Amino acid sequence: MKRFLLFLGAFVAGMLAALLAAGLMLLPGWLQERELQNQRPQAVAASATPTPTPTPTPPPALPQMDFTDLLAQNPDVVGWITIPDTQIDYPVLQGTDNEFYLRHGLDGAYDIVGIPFADYECDVQNGRHLILYGHNMGVDETDRFSTLQGYKDPDYYTQHPYIELYTLYGSTYYKVVAVYALTARTQDADYFAFNTYADFASDEAEQQYLDEVARRAFYTTGDYARPGERLLTLCTCTYEMDDARILVMARPLREGESLAADTVNVNADPLLPARWPAGA
Repeated sequence: MKRFLLFLGAFVAGMLAALLAAGLMLLPGWLQERELQNQRPQAVAASATPTPTPTPTPPPALPQMDFTDLLAQNPDVVGWITIPDTQIDYPVLQGTDNEFYLRHGLDGAYDIVGIPFADYECDVQNGRHLILYGHNMGVDETDRFSTLQGYKDPDYYTQHPYIELYTLYGSTYYKVVAVYALTARTQDADYFAFNTYADFASDEAEQQYLDEVARRAFYTTGDYARPGERLLTLCTCTYEMDDARILVMARPLREGESLAADTVNVNADPLLPARWPAGA
């Protein structure tokens, strides 16, 4: 009995040591995440109304944010993105290519998880399509855009139907209208170069793009995007197959519209990448 108790004590001590070591490994990433999110800029108007819970009535306008402090840290800052009740609450940067901020943080130093950034070809102020990228490395929910994975499930959308985007030029609510998957391999026959649509030359060109997204979408929601409306697309990795991406597309909140989730229109036969596993 004494030998058993000694063995049990040693086993428990070993388990506690392993758990402590795992916690210490995750701690730096968690602290970095908290530090980054604590830099969220304040609204210019101190009396601005806090982010509302979705209701059947139109929400108050989003306040304009003061980016002075963030711009002092890095002049590449162009905005801030928030999806309420998720970990997505980050500054948005824009470089001269789509590579640098994949592996660099707000301070410009190397950071394996990078920081959310706008496609370098997008016009943040006046363009009709703003594309934002962020990592999902399949490690944990501090991987910038990792929680976008949830949008593959319509139930997740109903809990998170809108996005708050603050830029140097204004603040806008965006309502999620489509979620779809793509291959990132340019050699794949079904490759769709969504990121070449950083703007639209005409309403007709935008309509063609919207039609292409709709045929690929797992689902669309409510009143779909219309030609002439600005689009916001969030892109991150997904791991059902190699070199896959999940994309969440949204449009601006319309006048008189609420933030509440809209009807979900499930696509019975979405155009998925040929390599996408059946049933995924």
